[in-house]
Amino acid sequence: MSTAVALHLLAGGLLLIPLSYRAIPQQPAPKERWVMPITIETPPPPVFPIEVKFKPKATHTPPTTVPVQVQTPVISEPAVVDNATFALPAVPEAVSDSAPAIAAPSGPVEAGQLQYLSSPAPSYPVAALRAGQQGTVLLRVLVGTDGRPAEVSVQTSSGHRALDLAARSQVLRNWRFQPAMQNGQAVQAYGLVPVSFSLN
Repeated sequence: MSTAVALHLLAGGLLLIPLSYRAIPQQPAPKERWVMPITIETPPPPVFPIEVKFKPKATHTPPTTVPVQVQTPVISEPAVVDNATFALPAVPEAVSDSAPAIAAPSGPVEAGQLQYLSSPAPSYPVAALRAGQQGTVLLRVLVGTDGRPAEVSVQTSSGHRALDLAARSQVLRNWRFQPAMQNGQAVQAYGLVPVSFSLN
């Protein structure tokens, strides 16, 4: 009996298969189209020559030395008396063993022309390059005792704000100077630095 039930279930299952079958609809054949490729030539971007000419006037000035006067001790000869039976030697004056005290400078000194240790040229501002701007900026720089610029201000403008700002920023961030010396000590000093921007 179980065989008969199994056969009936198998036959019923086979009858259900055609009901779940779906035919795949056939796609219509695509129509042929003619495609013509269109090429659009784009001109190459214009090339602008970028050239920054910068030649700082590096004049080698030897550091000035200030002579220090040292007092020489004055020793007087013993007094000789003709009528006396003995002579007393004179007491020498008190002489200080140290050199005279050197007063520290109260503020920055004017150095005029500064000596450069590192002075990379600033990059030409793109807006100034496109506008064809050029000129020379004269900067007043306060150099610290370590040779780094502490303050940078525009003494004489190039006539173009972009060039002035580029020169000031480059000097303040990347330039190094020989610190000014006074009485053998490094001191803060002001100096003038020209920065030129030229398209030639």
